[in-house]
Amino acid sequence: MGASLHTDVVVIGGGSAGIAAAIACARQGLQVVLVEMNAYPGGKATAAEVGTVCGLYTFNKSENAEFLVKGFAKEFAELLQNKSNTKPLFNTDGLHYLPYNIESFKTVSFNLLQENNVSVYFNAALKSVQTNNQKIIAVSIQTKNNSILIHLKSIIDCSGISIISRLANLPFIESSHYQAAAQVFTMQGINETSEARLGLIIMKAISNAIAKNQLAEFYNRIYIVPGSLKNNSISFKIGIPLAVTNTPENLQQLKTLAHGFIETLSKFLIFNVSTFKNASVKNIAPEVGIRVAHRSIGKYILTEEDVLLCKKFDDGIANGSWPIEEWEQDKRVKMRYLPVDDFYRIPATSLQSASIDNLFFAGRNISATDAAIASARVMGICLQTGYAAGCLAAASAKNISIADAIVKIQTDQL
Repeated sequence: MGASLHTDVVVIGGGSAGIAAAIACARQGLQVVLVEMNAYPGGKATAAEVGTVCGLYTFNKSENAEFLVKGFAKEFAELLQNKSNTKPLFNTDGLHYLPYNIESFKTVSFNLLQENNVSVYFNAALKSVQTNNQKIIAVSIQTKNNSILIHLKSIIDCSGISIISRLANLPFIESSHYQAAAQVFTMQGINETSEARLGLIIMKAISNAIAKNQLAEFYNRIYIVPGSLKNNSISFKIGIPLAVTNTPENLQQLKTLAHGFIETLSKFLIFNVSTFKNASVKNIAPEVGIRVAHRSIGKYILTEEDVLLCKKFDDGIANGSWPIEEWEQDKRVKMRYLPVDDFYRIPATSLQSASIDNLFFAGRNISATDAAIASARVMGICLQTGYAAGCLAAASAKNISIADAIVKIQTDQL
């Protein structure tokens, strides 16, 4: 027979949104349980080794990054920047982003969770959900050694795959297809000091090989992770040429294909490009990067028009200026930009379940259309929606006004 415990708030998923959500609740004096499937925090930021935090800064042509956020998202970014010993980078399109060290992300996350007395269950999976009168009253989780029933007052889904709604048989936002998956890997022994120059060398070599039928056309879907060239090592992100269906079998197929892609590509570079003649694959990120999965239906569904027209909702709880970033299977990335120096606001109603009173969402599974989530899924926005969802869930757990919680979020975080 398993164990049983009572808490105020349960957060499912320990990525950037889940960390922010748990800390928001804890800072309001609540008992918080965070459930994470990996042995460490960070979600895709660490397990898929994303490498850059996007969505923190104003979209403009200035070389100097200007925070679009304040509150917890800014606090986390500054801690991560200091621990990683990095600084924001920018490109000519007006995008700014923060490179980070993977181990530094884990350390900053561990420290914040510990300092705020969040109870964390690592290597744990959500198994079932109990509902009563349009509320979730308990969940069961499975750890390595135990099954635990957790009674709760409110719950936040930061899983990235809307697992709570799946287990509770709640409706989803239907997607006709999902964005292409990616795999990050790192090579060492690189004889080059400029990322820009290295990018040109790689693309020239691959383009020539594709033209001569030495490589398949999809091998041009390789990108340097910005800011990762250090000590003769560099990280790459490749687009995996297989449709995403978000089934367990599909995830394994994506991983197998990605590893084969990396083996072929790295051998090609080593044997054909002088810059790589002494290079080798240092590591491959443990997880494939799945950009978008199922989203639950909230009280409001954020739309493409809301993003591109920079709509600012009265109940806005997070600022977004990142473009709609779409990765298709048969081509390189497509970016649809917002107006320079402008931004949109995500409403609190996109974080609130339409059918369960004490269920909130954050991160990649907020209530949004395919196009809208293609902007709102980036880490800087996930930190904001996570913290906001934590504040909303705390208000629900305390039986106090959600409207007052929204005003406080807007005052402290925006």
